[in-house]
Amino acid sequence: MNITNQTTIEYRCLKALRLHLAVFLLAGKIGRKADDVWKDLPWKKFRQHVFRLQRCIFKAQKDNQKSKVKRLQRLLLQSRAAQALAVKQVTQLNQGRKTPGGVDGKTALSTKERLQLCQRLNKHWYTWKHQSLRRVNIPKPNGKIRGLGIPTIADGAWQALLKLAAEPAYEATAGERSYRFRPGRCTADAQRLIYNNLSSHANGKNKLVLETDISKCFDEISHEVMLRGVVLPKEALKGLKAAVKVGVRGEYPSSIKGTPQGGVISPLLANIALDGFENLGSDQWKRCRTNGTLIRGIRYADDAVFICKPEADTTRLREDIDKFLESRGLRINEAKTKESKATDGFDFLGWRFRVNSRGVFKSTPSTENYADLKAKVKATWESGATTEARLERIESQVRGWRQYHSNCDMSKHSLWSLNNWVWRKLRAEKRRMATMEAEKARRMATFGKKPQGSAKRQLTSEQIRKAFPAIPWEVNGPRH
Repeated sequence: MNITNQTTIEYRCLKALRLHLAVFLLAGKIGRKADDVWKDLPWKKFRQHVFRLQRCIFKAQKDNQKSKVKRLQRLLLQSRAAQALAVKQVTQLNQGRKTPGGVDGKTALSTKERLQLCQRLNKHWYTWKHQSLRRVNIPKPNGKIRGLGIPTIADGAWQALLKLAAEPAYEATAGERSYRFRPGRCTADAQRLIYNNLSSHANGKNKLVLETDISKCFDEISHEVMLRGVVLPKEALKGLKAAVKVGVRGEYPSSIKGTPQGGVISPLLANIALDGFENLGSDQWKRCRTNGTLIRGIRYADDAVFICKPEADTTRLREDIDKFLESRGLRINEAKTKESKATDGFDFLGWRFRVNSRGVFKSTPSTENYADLKAKVKATWESGATTEARLERIESQVRGWRQYHSNCDMSKHSLWSLNNWVWRKLRAEKRRMATMEAEKARRMATFGKKPQGSAKRQLTSEQIRKAFPAIPWEVNGPRH
């Protein structure tokens, strides 16, 4: 988040907003022009206004001006611009917008219903009654089942509105080495920090790495600790406390711990509860400017790695981790927690990090991540769609995979075998279509009529090359 010292709030866009909201009500009654009204709203001005308020909240929290923070947050929660953006975020922008809906059965809202939801948020954001959740089970990569608690679309929009107000206050005091579910941060930042701590100029070949994972973080986290760090006005905080305690309809009436993974504000609450986890071990300090801190933690949601110098006390670090998690109602996942040398290598965020015997740091795609790409491509080919649609989807998957690993040494991941596999499938399909065409011609010559049913139109090899020239199978050399 780019924060400046500017604290002046401009309300010029609110006049236009009030005018549009007057049209909102008219469009809600007419119904026919609601789509045009929603599309013509000044969304850029809305985002600018909300960001100005968030910037002021950030600066006030940084200066420890608590009363000013609450006043600015209340102003943001009452803002029509923030309410419209919250509705748009949940109904049109979120990746999970097509997930099966909550207990009300709604999976999407019409434009007229979005306008009505904006009016509902404006009138009842401070007295909001959160409905029960709907349980949706999704498979995990290890074969187990993960349960998601899905709120209704209206509850999701209310959570998104609270997040707009609570997130800048958290960012003002959050740790600098946590990277997931935070604006302006990504996995590449964590990759760069690991490189800085394990490269040859940092003497990485002599360091140890402690990999940690928290068991059932979202399901077991303590409500008291989670809500203690949330900065919101008292009326909004009261509604949030009631929201985290709602249960799953048909399973249990209320919740005593955890936060639903399908909630919009749940990642922020988990980050607030785990804030400081990456700073464990920082008290182990050498009074020498050249040595600096002995332990450097890097957290990505509930996964973390601790890079330790040889003289660091890893036993004491492990005790601090257990004590920290116990105070939050959590425990470590022993199966995924291990200590290893930097020269042995470790997997983190889909990469394999390793320092060779000469002290040279290398980052490559992990074996599991590479296998996931192959599985996705093969599943896409077997999806049953047309050849054009399948190739377009494969093109997107390969390009996204290469872009994610663009800062890695990919010399041993040329994707040749995957390219060859797709080519053989295309050739087999072309031969099958040629056989079907020959059978069709034979029947026409024998019976004088077309056979019942016809196959889907397929592309020839030349048409495929012309239509999809940009499939990035060739991989460049290493970047590091």
